[in-house]
Amino acid sequence: MTASFEPRIEHALQSFISDHPGMTSREQAIAAILENWFTSHGYLPSDQQGIRPENLDASNDD
Repeated sequence: MTASFEPRIEHALQSFISDHPGMTSREQAIAAILENWFTSHGYLPSDQQGIRPENLDASNDD
């Protein structure tokens, strides 16, 4: 399925692809954008492992 978006969205999508080396297709870019949005809004669990409590110290405070 190839979706066609309004010009400003297409431009943003092309900019996203240009800014991410290794992104080889529109479909791959759209999937990455959706995965990021779904994860950041709680619809998908984060794949981040985090830092184990025993490895926490002042050097890894954010």
